Amino acid sequence: MWILIALLGHASNGVAFIIDKILITNAFKRSATYAGLVGILSILALVLAPWVTEWPHGRTLTLALVSGIAFTTALWSFFAALARGEASRVVPVISAFIPMLTLAGTTAFLHERLTGAELMGFFLLIVATIILSSGKAKERLTKEALLLSGVSALLFATMSVTIKAIYEDVGFLSGFVSTRIVAAVTALIIVVIIDSDAGEEILTIFGLSKKSKSGVRNSKFDKNGGIKLNPKTAAGLALLGQTMGGLGFVGVQYAISIGSAAIVNALQVMQFALLVLVAFLFKSKAKVLLGECLNRSVVLKKALALVIMAVGLGLIV
Repeated sequence: MWILIALLGHASNGVAFIIDKILITNAFKRSATYAGLVGILSILALVLAPWVTEWPHGRTLTLALVSGIAFTTALWSFFAALARGEASRVVPVISAFIPMLTLAGTTAFLHERLTGAELMGFFLLIVATIILSSGKAKERLTKEALLLSGVSALLFATMSVTIKAIYEDVGFLSGFVSTRIVAAVTALIIVVIIDSDAGEEILTIFGLSKKSKSGVRNSKFDKNGGIKLNPKTAAGLALLGQTMGGLGFVGVQYAISIGSAAIVNALQVMQFALLVLVAFLFKSKAKVLLGECLNRSVVLKKALALVIMAVGLGLIV
């Protein structure tokens, strides 16, 4: 059941991921903007607070602080890496290392053990993820982009390992709400104190500021033929994306609470599979909206990755 929940959660995240790609490419200028927006919206988890029967304390509270901070800073470093390197290089690196580092962490600190079949399926899912998330790159990653990618993967894995430990100590609801509060506070610190221009960009997107220094894009098309979203459209897409992302995040976190954190993270391949399927359906718009170029060799490669993904899932299930 937790595998099904994880797949549904990642599918919902896949919709959010598609919207993220559109927004990152066409709407936002600063890497901290979207990370801050995602983090701030985490505060919506407070609606669940009345049903929390036990709040983290002692060691568990420390883990909640680490997990929440790691989540928001992982997003920030991920988008910063994308700003400094091609997505076809950055995303495969991060997507491969998150589940592997998570497995290392849960094995070392939570004594998780996978069977031989699960381990084989786990690595096949990572291979499929790398293939599905990669594309034709023009340049190698710079040292800065590679470092940021590694930091992002480590922080995402840290979040997963610590939150799994929190769930084991105080249960899903308490762990989820407490870490979301920390994530929201961390995001506010980033966009208000550390990178105030990102905060200004968020305000401009939602029509709460008229200043232009944040560089929010307003024209419909750029000089290269790409789409530039106006603030209202960007705000609407951001809210839709974060609604889907929020639902997906809850599903993924619940799956982590009752299953293997490493395997759940490896199942993120579902996000990239959904992206590829959408690119197939909207092939004429795929390059402009999603940055996906689908020629014959790419289609064959992606199809092979989907087969590998299916085999990996079969071994895990």
